[in-house]
Amino acid sequence: MAKLSTKHVVLGLMIERPGYGYGLQQQFSDRLGFLGLAESSVYKTIERLEADGWVEAMGSRRPDSHHRATQRVLYRATPEGVVQFKRWMAQPSDRAIVRDELHAKLALSNPTDLPDLLRTAEAQSRECLAELAAIGGRSIPVSADLPWGMVATALVDDFKARWLEALVDWLDQMCRVIEERMAQGAVDAS
Repeated sequence: MAKLSTKHVVLGLMIERPGYGYGLQQQFSDRLGFLGLAESSVYKTIERLEADGWVEAMGSRRPDSHHRATQRVLYRATPEGVVQFKRWMAQPSDRAIVRDELHAKLALSNPTDLPDLLRTAEAQSRECLAELAAIGGRSIPVSADLPWGMVATALVDDFKARWLEALVDWLDQMCRVIEERMAQGAVDAS
């Protein structure tokens, strides 16, 4: 099974078109921000890809601004990088494991933590609802004339919306259970 690989994700962006570190970081953030990975990891990943021989520098240029003295390096995927990316794409994917700080807090909590957990769950629910509102009423385009990139983006947005809806449902359930336990006086019991 294929694991989520920052190397392969950044490599895939370079296969689409060569790029500078900053531009790749922006693409990563815009298109794959839902992964929750640090944008700074793009630069480290480029270094690893170059060391593995999966990308290479095409050239460099001095930045337009006089504020930086460093050169900007344009990177592209090597033929070996394309082979490795295609191999990763062909592997079945692992089912995602929910890794969320709130889940860890819930697993480690005791009854005295319930008021804090309730506030945290309510805040996370509000954030999810705001994200849902920002996504809006997306629909998956089915027209064969549309570029695949538009369809892929719509599918990603649809997944995110469905996931957020499910998370809000779970958070609402969590809040109800906590409120019931607090009403029963479970906070004082250990």
